[in-house]
Amino acid sequence: MKTIAEAINFIHSRPKGGRKESMDRMYALLKSLGNPQDKLPPAIHVTGTNGKGSVATMTSNILRVAGYKTGLFVSPYIIDFRERIQINNELISEAHLVFITKQIAEILKKVDTQLAPDIPTEFEVLTAVMFTYFAEQKLDALVIEVGIGGQLDSTNVMPNARVAVITSIGLDHQALLGNTIEEIAWQKAGIIHNNMSVVIGNLPENACRVIADRAKVSLIQGSLNVFDQGLPGKYQIQNTATAVAAVEAFDRNIKIIDIQQGLRESHFAARFELIKPDVMIDGAHNAQGLKELYQALNTPLYQTMTMTLIIGSLIDKNVVSAFDDILKNKRFQIVLVPFAGPNGRHSLDIETVAQKYGVEVADNWHEAYHQHHTDMIIFTGSLYFVSEVRGEICQN
Repeated sequence: MKTIAEAINFIHSRPKGGRKESMDRMYALLKSLGNPQDKLPPAIHVTGTNGKGSVATMTSNILRVAGYKTGLFVSPYIIDFRERIQINNELISEAHLVFITKQIAEILKKVDTQLAPDIPTEFEVLTAVMFTYFAEQKLDALVIEVGIGGQLDSTNVMPNARVAVITSIGLDHQALLGNTIEEIAWQKAGIIHNNMSVVIGNLPENACRVIADRAKVSLIQGSLNVFDQGLPGKYQIQNTATAVAAVEAFDRNIKIIDIQQGLRESHFAARFELIKPDVMIDGAHNAQGLKELYQALNTPLYQTMTMTLIIGSLIDKNVVSAFDDILKNKRFQIVLVPFAGPNGRHSLDIETVAQKYGVEVADNWHEAYHQHHTDMIIFTGSLYFVSEVRGEICQN
């Protein structure tokens, strides 16, 4: 293993995961690596159905401005795979990623033999790369985004996690997390451990009850509009309040000027991002996210504009439950395009959905883009989809 492409391909070659009942695989891999998670600084651990990437980004920037050497772990990436592992906004170097992945690949030969057929997954290996890298870098703080859920997520092994953040609760990943808000809230609350502060976003009351029962401490909720929002889009008002509450729970001496500056210096691709004057991309990958995007586009700044939503979505994200409200507004039209998700995940059945809701379909996003001429075109749906769109449009 000599190149960055080989390292990334090795990580992608691992099993994709699915339902799991314990953390045995993760702990076995980490033990073989010398338990790097035990050598990490205090962490802010962030989960949620939507908003966790935005909150993690703003939180890490505030800590960085305040003088903390801060590691950030997010997923998925938009432009460069290395975005997932950063220190003070600097991506992990190609050399570090190759070296650590090669080291882990050697260790996995033994671990895989011991655990076969239930061997460490792609995300577990990536998490192990991240922990190993951060353990070597003499950091002051971490902001770690959960992959899926919380209770059994690969990141949920940090003994020095200080603040648990739950940004939102909605129906997503039901096959893994449960079919009700309460079940999903219980899974996400699994990141809460002894003596941790718990910060929440605007959650349903039934979710709050479940989280409060697991936390055994008072839940902290940020105040809206105290600071200018760190990222664009109406939905980022709540995320900004949550990020500020998280850093204040982490360090009560954080200065207001550092909070303001950290928010101003926050940037996050594919979140309400204008890539051309009349083209926006937003990773509203599930029904809750699509509803929030629609609300953000239905504010006075955009109320005179006609909009085309070009949606490439995975089948398990239930985005169609947001369609009725959107289609009542005559300024909006929806065009569905096929999208082959990563790891063989199935696309939305666009023909069936289009017939049910009376929306258009196109053979691909390029066709939809060139055939529609509203005031604004918004590409949305899967983050993998909008990443692809962003890459092509921004290069032209």
